Amino acid sequence: MNSTNSSLSSRPLKGDPLRLAAWALLAVTALSGLLHLAGHSLFSAMPKVTLCPFKAVTGLPCPGCGMTHAFLALGRLDFAGAFSANPLVFPLAALTALYAAGRVPRALRSAKMVNFALAGVLVFWGGRLLHRL
Repeated sequence: MNSTNSSLSSRPLKGDPLRLAAWALLAVTALSGLLHLAGHSLFSAMPKVTLCPFKAVTGLPCPGCGMTHAFLALGRLDFAGAFSANPLVFPLAALTALYAAGRVPRALRSAKMVNFALAGVLVFWGGRLLHRL
């Protein structure tokens, strides 16, 4: 393995629950697409209740609200629907795929980049809350 690859690829998948979760998320996303091609939908099987504890308590959306619908929409290649559910799905899906493959670039794992991403999520959340007013 050359030095530019992530150290994640050298770790076994079995010992990394986050990588297993990333693969599970990608599998459910793909399943959504396959079911859509067969004329079925995972949306109809989802409960019509608020799954987000923050939203259930405050009535306000958290930064991740709509992410389940967004990933299922991605599986159906409904990019507009995914964006409408939660625009953060696109960078998160890319990062999830990189993480599942064990290929997260070192630059994305730096504390500076993580802080920048968190600041971006907070700005997004602020805009989402202001939009509701």
